[in-house]
Amino acid sequence: MKQIKSAVKWILSVIQTTEGVIGVIGVLATTLLIFGDVLNRYWLHFEIMGIGDLALYFFIFYMFVIAAFATWKESHVSVDFLRDGIMKKGPIVAASYRVFLIILAIVILGFLMPEAYEFMMTAIKYPEYGTLIRWFNQSWLQITYFVALVFVSIHLLVIAQRDIRELIKTIAARAQKREA
Repeated sequence: MKQIKSAVKWILSVIQTTEGVIGVIGVLATTLLIFGDVLNRYWLHFEIMGIGDLALYFFIFYMFVIAAFATWKESHVSVDFLRDGIMKKGPIVAASYRVFLIILAIVILGFLMPEAYEFMMTAIKYPEYGTLIRWFNQSWLQITYFVALVFVSIHLLVIAQRDIRELIKTIAARAQKREA
């Protein structure tokens, strides 16, 4: 059992590291492509067709991946001022609020996943090619959307399991404190 836990922990850390690396590479590639496009267009007056499209593709891809990474890091997925106000009301209320938000996010993803899956399957069945770069298959963006939602779901389930365990411990500690 201990080996399974450590294997799952290792797999999750590999996923998280990969998402972070893809995010960094994506933001760098997007920045360099846009800089190169502007440089070529306005300074060198030598526009290379498709650089803008390629920058957009990199941007969309890395935004999908970074959404999963942000979920794992628990950043930009909650309303902080509301959370901070609830934290002042006590540890049980704060832990309950975290569990509620995670479960709400999982439910919302549950509604999005079938549509995203259909969107991906349509992209696989009917590939769409670029207008400027005719050979470039744009359907991979739709596939990436579904894959990113799968990783967001995995991260949310791990966070939910951790937060539910924390809520139970907090309630048990409160009960022991009252008995003493």
